[in-house]
Amino acid sequence: MERSFRDISTPNELVRYLDDSAERLKNSGYIYHYTTLPVLIKMLKSKKWHLANAKNMNDRLEYDNGDKKRWRNIFFSSFMTEDKESIGMWSMYAQPWEKGIKISIPSSIARKWIKRIDVLHEVSMANYEITGYTFGLEKEQLKLSSVAYCNTDSLTKKDINEKLCWSNVSNKILHDAAHDITLTGYIKDMAWSYEKEIRIKTEFNNMYGFERVAIDLPDEVVDSMTITASPLFEGVLINEIEQEIERQLTTDHSLFTGRLNIKTICQSCELKKER
Repeated sequence: MERSFRDISTPNELVRYLDDSAERLKNSGYIYHYTTLPVLIKMLKSKKWHLANAKNMNDRLEYDNGDKKRWRNIFFSSFMTEDKESIGMWSMYAQPWEKGIKISIPSSIARKWIKRIDVLHEVSMANYEITGYTFGLEKEQLKLSSVAYCNTDSLTKKDINEKLCWSNVSNKILHDAAHDITLTGYIKDMAWSYEKEIRIKTEFNNMYGFERVAIDLPDEVVDSMTITASPLFEGVLINEIEQEIERQLTTDHSLFTGRLNIKTICQSCELKKER
């Protein structure tokens, strides 16, 4: 029987817990990736989903706390497991607003997809194209792995007790998780906890010095997707997609469409107004 999160007392137990995607996704019908329409189009045309190296991620605190040698071998793509739309995610990852989208993939499909992948493709950092070099993966070397959050680096006088969180559950037994290098790739600061992140992640001996990799994106996954336009998306999403590829995709609009009283940089641009 799996130990509850609040009772975890060792780093190894935490890793096993976070790597158990069947349990972690039990109450999440979908996983969500916030990005832009040009990125989606490139994915669909190439039939590849990219995994980035940690040194290029937004959260430098996580990178600095982790094992630098191990980071060289870790590649991942981030998803949100929270079903509710997030303005924070739209603002952080789906920019510019006019091109922002959210990709929703059923959790059951995502788990099947990851289990079937046995090859990584190298991606050039110069043009983000596939180079032709590949790397074979062993069973379960690619996984859906959750992230836990802690306040180790952001303790205040009002919040003097260290805690570790996953979803809505806290753990006060395991301390200094952010600085334990055996947990590299599993821990972020509490400031990011709204993301409820799960990662498609791989770790391997990167003897060839890959800086970015990709996995195959099969039709089954593409056909299962729902693409949601950002609250300030410009144009009609389905038309924009069909201009680039001959494929029927399910689309949707944001809950916040027509309900955000903000102006983007593009909307305020004087040159655009003159056209």
